[in-house]
Amino acid sequence: MSRLLKNTIVICAALLIAITLCARPVSTRVLFIGNSYTCFNEGIGGVLDGLAPGNESTQIAPGGYSLEMHWNDGTARKAMRPGKFKYVLLQEQSQNPIFSPAKFREFCAKFDAEIKKNGAETVLLMTWERPDSIAAGAGATTANLEKAFNAIGRELGIKVAPVGLAFERSLKNRPDIKLITGPDGHPTAYGTYLAACVIYATIFKKSPAGNPYSGGNISADIRAHLQLTAAKTLGY
Repeated sequence: MSRLLKNTIVICAALLIAITLCARPVSTRVLFIGNSYTCFNEGIGGVLDGLAPGNESTQIAPGGYSLEMHWNDGTARKAMRPGKFKYVLLQEQSQNPIFSPAKFREFCAKFDAEIKKNGAETVLLMTWERPDSIAAGAGATTANLEKAFNAIGRELGIKVAPVGLAFERSLKNRPDIKLITGPDGHPTAYGTYLAACVIYATIFKKSPAGNPYSGGNISADIRAHLQLTAAKTLGY
């Protein structure tokens, strides 16, 4: 056997070993359908994958999109092949549940039927108050959002991930930890981490408290607070 052939075999074997070691077994696949609230800071799905290493998230989240826009666009529906995802998270445009409740209900129901047809489970991602909406007296308060999301959840028999309630709890207990970037309510890295912790507790049915994933450069103190806030919001 020539030296070149031997070297080629060694290199191929090394690459195969490296690929095998780096390959992460995937036990759960999650699809996020939302907008910039979902995809800011590399996305809620990215943090969820860090919290749950066996999870693999896909995000379809163009800025400003509503569920109606997603439905008419068709991209999200095409992504839902039978058996591909275990959970599909629906994140509506942040004010539509209050401003356009009929549209909110219509497209939650349409997506839920499509999700179930493809063998997955629907989860609604309850969003949080937007300061600009509250300042304008628009009524998109945490309490009103909770009422709107829970009503649809009960009607369709689907889970609600109460991210907005966790934001409210965190801001009450630790107002120094900023969860949003400005009046339009886009999340900071802390807000994205907290949202992912709530979703983790909702779909995996266990507390995120004590999870070692740092979310990048989030300090241990703030991480512990966010994890515990999510856990308490879900009753753990």
